[in-house]
Amino acid sequence: MKTLSRILSGSGLALALACAALPGPALAATLTWSTASDLITLDPHAASVGINNTGLGQFYEPLITRDPDLRLTPALAVSWQSLDATTWEFKLREGVRFHDGAAFTAEDVAFSLMRAKAPTSDYKVAVAAVAEVVVVDDHTVRVITTEPAPTFPDWLTTIFIMDKGWAEAHNVLVPQDFKGGEENFAARNANGTGPFKVVERTPGVTTVMEAFEGYWDRTNFPVSYDRLVHVPVGSAATRIAGLIAGQVDVVLDPPLQDLGRIEADPNLKVEYEHEIRSIFFGFDVSSPTLRYGSGVDTNPFLDLRVRKAVYMAINAEAIKTQIMRGLSSTIGSIFSPRLNGHLPEFDPRLPYDPEAARALMAEAGFAKGFKVRLDCTNNRYINDEAICQAVVPMLAQIGIEVELNLRPATQAFPSMLNRETSFFMLGFDAPTLDAEYIFRFTLHTPDGTLGTWNFGNYSNPEVDALLDQIAVELDPDKRRALMADVIRITRDAVVYVPLHTQGLAWAMKANVDLRARADNKPQFMYAHPAQ
Repeated sequence: MKTLSRILSGSGLALALACAALPGPALAATLTWSTASDLITLDPHAASVGINNTGLGQFYEPLITRDPDLRLTPALAVSWQSLDATTWEFKLREGVRFHDGAAFTAEDVAFSLMRAKAPTSDYKVAVAAVAEVVVVDDHTVRVITTEPAPTFPDWLTTIFIMDKGWAEAHNVLVPQDFKGGEENFAARNANGTGPFKVVERTPGVTTVMEAFEGYWDRTNFPVSYDRLVHVPVGSAATRIAGLIAGQVDVVLDPPLQDLGRIEADPNLKVEYEHEIRSIFFGFDVSSPTLRYGSGVDTNPFLDLRVRKAVYMAINAEAIKTQIMRGLSSTIGSIFSPRLNGHLPEFDPRLPYDPEAARALMAEAGFAKGFKVRLDCTNNRYINDEAICQAVVPMLAQIGIEVELNLRPATQAFPSMLNRETSFFMLGFDAPTLDAEYIFRFTLHTPDGTLGTWNFGNYSNPEVDALLDQIAVELDPDKRRALMADVIRITRDAVVYVPLHTQGLAWAMKANVDLRARADNKPQFMYAHPAQ
């Protein structure tokens, strides 16, 4: 029998599958899905990261969710209405049980919404307007906001509901301090209301879930897969080898160069969609000196001409054709054209023009260039490592020597959240399907609630004031006009360098029926063996 060290030295996939196959109840069908990165934490309010939202969405549920077409649909709330400008009322679903058997009530909703407001929560922006949650009865709550909140139902799709009693029993009344490296009971254990329940969690190796027989919506979603296993595997080649060998059923992030080979295999298939996630580069635009670089006494990124030069030195079309193999769409702003707030005028990019970029560098006083560290994930976005590697020679043409700092998302994001970066690549989607979601995280002056992913510490009082207006404006046309102003100001300032929106490809066995979603967040209760 292989020793643990021998398995570890061979394949992370082998280890994960070995752990997932530990003795347990006889199960009719198991669906194993793999991604490059692991769930960061099981605490539902600790880290707003896409892979986390995907994983936790199998066993935790919000009040309101989205169907495969991304339309708002009832989940734990059966209905909601605005009673006045600052009051929302939610009627809750009756007969729902948490995985430990506890009844779901309005107390759990009140607790969860206020827990999401805690200082250690990464979802404070979603509930920033919440002043009070009033429990009317066991299945009715009223949320009082400090100001009008026109997109509050959309924001609630991001807030998972916890069992108050469970949180009290396990001393997890506040979210895990993920950025501070804290551990808590909720980081490795879960008690939700969703269609699956966690039965085993080994960080970095596997998360095993089993179908929750007591799920409230079993009539519409009968059990298709009894067991759901997530296996993070950093090596793309190993993930695909596992799929071809039949050890893995679904790979959510297949390498683009392998898609043709996968489609040619009669036992496999690829489901395509256009994702709403945008990829872009950002700069530290607040520090007086270049904290993670050398060769200069100041911070070159404080100069608009340098930021513009970086933009014009990056060949987005070449990245699209050579790195993304056509499975991306170049963009002229930092959000997808599919989001509310987009206008056609935001589509054009600055031209790719290294010569003009070199002239801008010289004009700014940096003709001799400088050296800077570029912080990138290597397992979070499609071909993220390859994109960052491709940018290195592009920026070398204008005298910027890039030192790559490639790390898994579990290491990169905590560092970036602590502002330990001068130059970075980031990706963002918007579960609200509204551009304000990205604005609030990436453009507002960081204040502990807003601007939490504004790693460059961009701060503009005019933009902050516009964002404050957008948050409360009930007229859709006026609101879109305000959002357009934000985009124009920040595009002209080149706060970020937009790159592209990702195409989306899920590779899977031919006998798995699972439609790709534009939010890249599969709900495996929709999956079933193909007929």
